[in-house]
Amino acid sequence: MITIKKIETLKPRLKIRKVGELMHLAYSGEVLESEYIESLLSIVLSSELVSLDDKAFFERSFEKFLSGDLLSAEDIYFRVLTILGEEVADWDLLGSDGKLDSSKRTVLPHRLLLDRVRSPFNIGAIFRSAESLGVEHIYLREGCGDINSPRCLRTARGALDSVPHSIISSLDEVEGPLFALELGGKRLPEFVFPNKGVCVIGSEETGVSPDALALCSDRVSIPQLGAKGSLNVSVATGILLYSWSLS
Repeated sequence: MITIKKIETLKPRLKIRKVGELMHLAYSGEVLESEYIESLLSIVLSSELVSLDDKAFFERSFEKFLSGDLLSAEDIYFRVLTILGEEVADWDLLGSDGKLDSSKRTVLPHRLLLDRVRSPFNIGAIFRSAESLGVEHIYLREGCGDINSPRCLRTARGALDSVPHSIISSLDEVEGPLFALELGGKRLPEFVFPNKGVCVIGSEETGVSPDALALCSDRVSIPQLGAKGSLNVSVATGILLYSWSLS
């Protein structure tokens, strides 16, 4: 367990995030001594990031927790996230470190190759769907958007920590078989998915690159009923992954 002295050396945001994580651990069953908990409260109350209203909330919540109200620890954790502008869905399965618990995932031999997907938002959304639908690995070809951008991280909601991924400079780094999600392919309801393989997802503007498409043994398309010519790339990927997970 990290010492109070060590917590006090952290930068302001890290300091109160650590308090939140420790209270999440307490909610999960970690036993913290009363004196230790009181020291955590002192750290929060002395933080320049915490408003007067928040300080009053923390005083009440820590007091309730020390009186045996276990849920108050989780209230503290989520208030810390709110102060930091961060979110964790309360239905997520979290580990002792407060991050998504990867051991709870069912992993399928399904991989994705993002072929110059530019939008950090779309990349984050794809990671979130991939985490939920058993993707084993995501390759990001050079030219993709920044996976460390705030927009990507906010949309992924922790999925980048849970789904293994790598940035590649050459298609030789990808082990097939490959197939593409692209216009002009077999209709999704009739498509026979490989048990193991890589689906190539192209950029929002130009689709799958010719050199990547040349390596694909097949292509699949999602039939549409509207006047729009295409779906958002992250939405299309989610539909494909769900169908693949059921095959």
